[in-house]
Amino acid sequence: MRKFIIAILITVLNGILFLTSCDKKNDSPNDKDAVARITVVDEKGVPQGGLPVLIYDEEGYEKFRKDRNTEAKAFTVTLPNGQVNYRLPYSEWFTAGSRLVAFVIREELDAENYRIWAIRKNIKAAEQIRIDFRIDRTETPADPDVPAVPEEPTGTPIDMYDEENGRTTLFGETLTLDAEHRLAGNNRYSFIDAGAVQGLDDMGELRLDKHAGTMAIRPGNGYFVCKDIALMEFPSGKWALAIISELARIYVSEWISKEERIVGARLRYTVGQPGTGELPEWGSTYEMKLSGDRSVTIPLPESSDDSECAPRGNTPVRFSYAKDHATAQITDPDMAEGKEYTFFIRSGSRYTEARIRILK
Repeated sequence: MRKFIIAILITVLNGILFLTSCDKKNDSPNDKDAVARITVVDEKGVPQGGLPVLIYDEEGYEKFRKDRNTEAKAFTVTLPNGQVNYRLPYSEWFTAGSRLVAFVIREELDAENYRIWAIRKNIKAAEQIRIDFRIDRTETPADPDVPAVPEEPTGTPIDMYDEENGRTTLFGETLTLDAEHRLAGNNRYSFIDAGAVQGLDDMGELRLDKHAGTMAIRPGNGYFVCKDIALMEFPSGKWALAIISELARIYVSEWISKEERIVGARLRYTVGQPGTGELPEWGSTYEMKLSGDRSVTIPLPESSDDSECAPRGNTPVRFSYAKDHATAQITDPDMAEGKEYTFFIRSGSRYTEARIRILK
């Protein structure tokens, strides 16, 4: 039984970047030609030169999935720096409109073993697009009797144009991309740069040490988006996000260009909640007897050494801390049965709201 390794990276979206051209034929360049800038690195980020890249149209790729020896419509070879620019002539590809083009790298290990990586993108005439391969040769061989199922990248795709080129908006028309290609929250959203990532699934945990109302973006970087109203600064000076609020993640895949000018960015995003972690549910209640010493123990998350409590506004509650808990002391001289005192508990970059209820 033939064994093979298949790594499929599927992306179906549009893209534009200014690039030079390369083609196996000697057709004269046409301003309707599309151009792909291809980059290939291994699992450690090392450029892979001298690798053939096969290029298939829709019909050819479907045949290739059944027979790896299917002849490609075109091909090119990466240079020593792992990059190559390839021109797709208008006359060969786009006379009938946009095309779903597959770029494939195939490595033969022996007569029965091989690896395949593929990227598919919807390309229009005159577009310039980026094709980024990250080939992992450490993957476990797949079962040859189980068809490979291409995986869509996480998140909702959107082409976000800046305020001078259509002004695409997100989240109720309050999040935009300004003329300098910065995310702008318009006094409702703040942003946190997660740095260079492979995609939304690679963004890690939220950190709020450097959030800002505007944020310059860069292809290949991820960004967290928080509502300002859900952010709170605690007595320590650290910020946290309410566990019941929305938290968006954005990944910038590439610039959108027109006539060699950047007019926007191609994004993927998700919207969810930060989760409770080990914090109590929002609105949890701790009970205190009126006849006691006016204090109650508040357990703190065991896995976090970065926790604290804070009263809501001028609520008369004072806190002291031990290793795994805080002690809340009511300082209200008019404390009475039925009264409630609201406070907040922070653990890392999340916080929840709780209350102390006075019993007889």
